[in-house]
Amino acid sequence: MIRTGIGCLFALCVAATPAFGLTALTNNECASASPALGIADKIDGTGGGALGVGSGAPYNLDATDDAIVCANAHIVTASVNTAAKFINEVANTISHELGHILGLEHADGTTLSLMNGSYNGTDKSFSTAAEQAVLNDASQSALQVVWLDFDALQPGLLSTYLPFSQSPVLAAFGIGPAQVAATIAAIVANVQADYAGPWTGGATYQFYTTSADAQTAAGNTANYSTVSIVAPEPGTALLLALGLGALSIQRWQRRRD
Repeated sequence: MIRTGIGCLFALCVAATPAFGLTALTNNECASASPALGIADKIDGTGGGALGVGSGAPYNLDATDDAIVCANAHIVTASVNTAAKFINEVANTISHELGHILGLEHADGTTLSLMNGSYNGTDKSFSTAAEQAVLNDASQSALQVVWLDFDALQPGLLSTYLPFSQSPVLAAFGIGPAQVAATIAAIVANVQADYAGPWTGGATYQFYTTSADAQTAAGNTANYSTVSIVAPEPGTALLLALGLGALSIQRWQRRRD
């Protein structure tokens, strides 16, 4: 399941530098020992919760909110075992987290749609009336620009994060260096399709894979959202797990004393 509330190690939270709207908590998610598939900073118009009873206007109060998607969390399973299913899994996660940024909650969807349910490699969409009403609402920005950061270039990202192209999980799905560009293009196309349904009218969604293009589209301002698709360096999760173990031992010793 995608989650939007996490904890973090104090030292890591202090060390992390937020990127644009990216909070330290969000920045640390993919580097945790057990990362979720993705996380968004907050949900505008709903008090920030992701498990409420449905979104309420105004939506998308801050067009610079960010999200992060953990490429290495998309491991081979019985239901996600091909490159095509992997592409759908990543694209669905990006669309889901961006949905949170734009004001959608889990309660706005059903198990058959993007905001509420397991993807399992199946390409899903914003299929409920509640989802479509939020994304088509006139209170949305006339133009929503999104930078899909596959290169781990967003300012302030943890130095441990590698570009999507260096994610070790790619090989598990048979995606080699020669296929990475096509894989990224397919993911972007899936995300674009999610935000270009026949119900669209209240807002226009544009997606770019470079910050320069996003900035130009946003009128040379920082008024665009960023979704970073990253992978931690090998061994990072293990080191964090060992660190948590050491903290647990230290706390046990203190209680014993």
